[in-house]
Amino acid sequence: MPILLPVLTCNYEGGGLNKATLRYRFDGLQNTLSRAPKRPALILFCEAKNYGAAGNTGLYQAAEAITDVLGTPYAALLGRGDRGPITPAIFYDPGLLLPRFWIDRGEVDPYPDQVNICRFAVLDADARTRPELIAAVDHFPGDHPQARVKAAARLHRWAKDRTPVIVGGDLNEQPSGEHYPPWNPEPCTPLVRRRKARHVGGAWVHSSDALDSLVGTWNPVTGVRDDGIGFHLLSELAWIASGHTMRIQPTVIDKPGEVPLTIDHLLVNDALLPHVIPTSFRTLVAPSGTQEGSDHIAVYAELRM
Repeated sequence: MPILLPVLTCNYEGGGLNKATLRYRFDGLQNTLSRAPKRPALILFCEAKNYGAAGNTGLYQAAEAITDVLGTPYAALLGRGDRGPITPAIFYDPGLLLPRFWIDRGEVDPYPDQVNICRFAVLDADARTRPELIAAVDHFPGDHPQARVKAAARLHRWAKDRTPVIVGGDLNEQPSGEHYPPWNPEPCTPLVRRRKARHVGGAWVHSSDALDSLVGTWNPVTGVRDDGIGFHLLSELAWIASGHTMRIQPTVIDKPGEVPLTIDHLLVNDALLPHVIPTSFRTLVAPSGTQEGSDHIAVYAELRM
């Protein structure tokens, strides 16, 4: 019998660490998770700040907070990163998923395309035919488009893997396509332009090279993507399933001098595509006045394995 696997990705700013008190607060994360239509089997998490310190205290506090709000035990895997202490993490329901492969933080010199990649067993009734799901969590660099292109290349090998693969995280970039929130880099601050745009022919243009290297470049004439390597955006699949009527929402909070963009994403490879429920996709926007404790908005979707 197929198993429903809800998946959520969120960037919880600074992991909930209060800089003044050096203590963690998870009420904003709990508010976000409480809005998920169904209890996530898998949470692809960015900015697990200092979660590995003092015996993984932050990691286990976060897992406990998630357990408290969702009402079932969650296990945790702490990832690795090269951009300081804001590493990715994965939280999962061990009643539905069990890891078969995960590069431990202590493993020396792993292959880059194996880091922050978990191969899960999906716990269906028959152990002899138990399917697998590969989950990748990533937080692309925010400082320069070319740095994101390099980060995206690490995921290329998984696009055509025969095992279903889901990728989630703050990818710090919006893909090409007029169905995503429009933006003009010119009115933005110089710093935002340097981080999110390219200077071409004397003008600043939206940079989408990293995301497009995974999903293909949007062709406005044909209305499809060209040169895709095998990944698909769940937000776009939902837009297509809606008959092109759904508005794809930004996933960052509006700030002065910036333009809200859709930069937090869930992607699936060809092998996972038949298992996606496109109409389940949601951007979990907070009600007015709700304190989220983060400048990003979580996104959610469901798989049937």
